[in-house]
Amino acid sequence: GHHLLEIGSGWGGFAIYAAQHYGCTVHSITLSNEQLAEAQRRAQAAGVADRVRFEIRDYRDVHEQYDRVVSIEMYEAVGERYWPGYFKAIEQALKPGGRAAIQGITIDEAIFDQYRNKRDFIQKYIFPGGMLCTPTLFQQLASRAGLVPENARFHALDYAETLAHWHRNVLAVREQVVQQFDERFLRMWRYYLAYCECGFRTGSCDLMQIDLVKPR
Repeated sequence: GHHLLEIGSGWGGFAIYAAQHYGCTVHSITLSNEQLAEAQRRAQAAGVADRVRFEIRDYRDVHEQYDRVVSIEMYEAVGERYWPGYFKAIEQALKPGGRAAIQGITIDEAIFDQYRNKRDFIQKYIFPGGMLCTPTLFQQLASRAGLVPENARFHALDYAETLAHWHRNVLAVREQVVQQFDERFLRMWRYYLAYCECGFRTGSCDLMQIDLVKPR
């Protein structure tokens, strides 16, 4: 029965799952026209289009309040200078007593300063303008916005295994990838998947799931 806001629709998978399994009404926002169209198609096919609304909207332009907020691997694309505004937008979107569930990739504290002062492969070729936060700074920023961080969980090795599966799946359709793009794209994408898998296995980065609670 909750009214849920999802910041960052992806291809609609979470919003559809939430409506199907938890009976909530979902408002999911994105900046991608392609993702919007595909998510709407999938919601229609799943029979939940009456409970899931996808929309092109910036998270800073949300003025309604919700029982719950979910954001899955979206904060990484916000950019460091906009992190305080991201957390404040979540706080403002929650009703008093509401909870946000955030999944995000974090960077090891020991290498954060070096990382933030240079542009790495991913920032140059995959996610221009992206930036990872440390778990400690993430929770500090959330607290400054008026949210209470709770129950941080970390799943680095699970994510490493996921990346390995993705890499095998890419190789299984190698010819289709090359035909749609080219060999250079395939090499870049394989390097990206391997680069990330290595980061999760060695502890340079991690996958954090955390609850952020708005006090009553």
